[in-house]
Amino acid sequence: MKGSNPFAFLEDSPEGICGRKYESGIFNGFVQSTSAKQPRLMVVSGGPGSGKTFLLRYFRHEAEKGGMLAPYAKAERGEGEASLAERLYRDTAMLLGFKASAAPDSFGGLADGLVKEGKGKNFGIVIFIDDFDNLRKADAAAAEIARLVASLQGKRELSFVLGTTREMGGGGEGAVALHLKNFDAHETKEYVENALGRGPPKMGDECLNSIIDDTGGNPRLLKTVCRHIYERLRENERVITKGHYLAYLPYIMSMLSSEWFGAMYQATPAGERGILRALAKSEGGAHISDVARGLKKPLGPITALTKRLLDSGQIVRLDRGKYGVFSKLYARYVVQREE
Repeated sequence: MKGSNPFAFLEDSPEGICGRKYESGIFNGFVQSTSAKQPRLMVVSGGPGSGKTFLLRYFRHEAEKGGMLAPYAKAERGEGEASLAERLYRDTAMLLGFKASAAPDSFGGLADGLVKEGKGKNFGIVIFIDDFDNLRKADAAAAEIARLVASLQGKRELSFVLGTTREMGGGGEGAVALHLKNFDAHETKEYVENALGRGPPKMGDECLNSIIDDTGGNPRLLKTVCRHIYERLRENERVITKGHYLAYLPYIMSMLSSEWFGAMYQATPAGERGILRALAKSEGGAHISDVARGLKKPLGPITALTKRLLDSGQIVRLDRGKYGVFSKLYARYVVQREE
């Protein structure tokens, strides 16, 4: 009996963290510094499917286990600092059961309000803000938080963790930057084995290697592909083979289209789509100068549009001036959309 889908559980549960031992160790030290009145700023960056939001949820889970107050919010596209600070304050008021007074209009006011209301109730505060790069003037806001953290040294047990798609600079001294990379072959195998346990079923090496090649080790893609394969297995299957993967691939691509790829592609402006399609057709990636020549467009505007694609995480830098789509499965989807 194959039982319930173990990949579905690990996809939704913060306890299902895998392949992020280094990042977990860094966060443990981060929490200890916070409780010792050494505030820190951590910026966790990663492209689509890198596990950024999942990791922030796990960090929040760990912070709360350690007795920290851990308010969490996702920044909405175009949202201002005042709106986000107010949301975080009011959500925390409901969580702790205190009456929200005048809402703060800055991150500094948010810090003051949370410290006042949380005094004596926890070992410190870690404020989590995901999709921080959605904020208006996100770079300036990050610099403001860095200055705030610096001003609180030795005074407050309060730190910030920001999740962003693009890498952001300006964190200053004491800031921690974690750029999430895809799982390597060892981490991928560890994830699959942890999910399947003693089995059956178990996953064959050829199947695992094919999934690694097509997903590039992208955590969300890996988890989604494994989940959909498991859903379609018959009850008496003992080994998940490459044949299973290839047979189910059309279904997997259909589900990826509806669950993820379609919305991401539709949100991409037409000018950027042309570059995306050109890179999707180049299996080993391509130099941006070659893309510009192929599209018969000036290099300057193509370079600017490529930067936007890079910031959105849909493409990755392979070498100086050379880029590729973040995974073979998304490249396959982009090419199919053109047909």
